[in-house]
Amino acid sequence: MFRITFFGTGNGLSYPNRENTFFLAQHLPGGTAYLVDCGGAPWPKLVKAGVGPEELGAIVITHAHPDHSYGLPALIQSLWLAGRKKPLPIYCPAGARKIVQGLLDLFELPTKPKMFPIEFREQSLEPKETEAIREGSLTVSTFPAIHGIPTMGLSFLYESKDEPEKSPIKVVYSADTVYNPLLETVAMDAACLIHECNGAEEAAGKHSSLHDVVRLMEKTKPKQVVLVHLTEGEAYERLMAQYGLKQPRFMLADDGMSIRVTG
Repeated sequence: MFRITFFGTGNGLSYPNRENTFFLAQHLPGGTAYLVDCGGAPWPKLVKAGVGPEELGAIVITHAHPDHSYGLPALIQSLWLAGRKKPLPIYCPAGARKIVQGLLDLFELPTKPKMFPIEFREQSLEPKETEAIREGSLTVSTFPAIHGIPTMGLSFLYESKDEPEKSPIKVVYSADTVYNPLLETVAMDAACLIHECNGAEEAAGKHSSLHDVVRLMEKTKPKQVVLVHLTEGEAYERLMAQYGLKQPRFMLADDGMSIRVTG
């Protein structure tokens, strides 16, 4: 089972009720927590979610746009002040490390006394899923998104080794992207597809509209879809009604919302 907690659900501008999109993925029970992107005030959100300084398994920065990475220096400092000791992997797409690491270097965080080891790991942008993390029956993989700069989406896959008769549980995150044909394979029969939706009818820049998400749903048949990277004032609910999309299968995420994905 997975628990996904949405710390922020807004687009690059953000709003009074929506921070920039980032979220926590926890493999339960008692599994590791992974932070996907890093917006504002990440530390108190982790504390509220019950994640201590040693319990964060990794940070994944999907791309180096400011709204997805600007909270990283504050989080690293908070983990250090809270007494973290063990190494922390930070994953990012190939070509993004210079910016991501540069954020920490700017504040001279790696040279703080007794700073825990920070391990930068660049992921391939070849057009396929590339394994990043394997922890028991859990595999976290990345795949390229289409966003104008090096960007990667994520998949979390749980396959029980002790109970092989149980169906795998897969959670897929599109990251910021236009319609991505690779997701037609990656998201097939996913238990939960988390997809950006920067616009309802149309999406400005290299982003997706609700029409794009529905097109992907029709091809991949996910059990649940949750939209993030939302723009205030867009007619999401109207289009959802037109398509006959209803909760809990199809949801607009809100800041602070938490869902459990059981397959």
